[in-house]
Amino acid sequence: MYKKESLVSVIMPAYNCEKYVKKAIDSILNQTYSNFELLVTDDCSKDSTKSIIDSYTDNRIKRFHNETNMGYLQASNKLFKECNGDFITFQDADDYSAPNRLELLVNFLEKNPAYSCVGSNVIKVDDLDNELYVTNFPLDDSEIKSRFADTRVVMTGSSLLVKKEIITKVGTYNLYFDRLGSEDVYWFSLILSDFKVSNISDKLYYYRSNPTSVTSFFKNPKTKVLHNLVVFLYRRRNLNKEDYLRTNKIKKTDIICRFLLLLNVLPNKKTDVFFKYLFLSVQYPLTNMLFVRDFVFKFLQKVNIESQ
Repeated sequence: MYKKESLVSVIMPAYNCEKYVKKAIDSILNQTYSNFELLVTDDCSKDSTKSIIDSYTDNRIKRFHNETNMGYLQASNKLFKECNGDFITFQDADDYSAPNRLELLVNFLEKNPAYSCVGSNVIKVDDLDNELYVTNFPLDDSEIKSRFADTRVVMTGSSLLVKKEIITKVGTYNLYFDRLGSEDVYWFSLILSDFKVSNISDKLYYYRSNPTSVTSFFKNPKTKVLHNLVVFLYRRRNLNKEDYLRTNKIKKTDIICRFLLLLNVLPNKKTDVFFKYLFLSVQYPLTNMLFVRDFVFKFLQKVNIESQ
């Protein structure tokens, strides 16, 4: 059981988001649930982000500014280690939260002790806060896990509230995803493997794209298939097979990404992919055994479509 007012640690890395960071911070300071600590790190922004953060005097804000740019993943991991809360959640510095976000999420976990992680639906907004679309994530634990295994998007990482003991079990973000993205998706997949999770239907988190933010897309080809990689490893864990990231087999994981990249472009470039696949399968015959059925299925599927 948690005490009446459980402490919530809110993690906020910030980079080059002077246009948005005030709204992000204010959305946490104005929460109906007031027992929180907001852990903020400016990741060596080139604009006025740091000075905006430092202008606040609320003692619930704790600053851990970086002297060198660490990137979103490592900045987040740094803040994970500073959390004192019973629960941990996130607030990206270019997004913002509904006023009752913490209250509703904490209330869910305290009333449902069998669950260790809860998220919400999300509203995507443009630069002027105009609503673009609203998510409709599955709510039930079994449906979340089933859809995730089917490579469906079932949550937004920053919307999650987790029990702190999750960190002891699954750790923080895996460094394989450093400056690539999808670190939250892999982390969430580890939670799915060991804990009961839920989403609530309320729309509590406002997400916006900011091309200059700490979560910006990096131009590494692997970024196109990282979600597929995470699901691939999740399925393997469900079958009690090896998760190559958990065993730190980085080269093996990179090879898997090369196969996944070919699968990803297969429908549009079948001939080109065929020869690349043959070359890759000769180079890495053991890894090829993990994918041969998928490639055969996709090649035959494409032939059937073209023959109609």
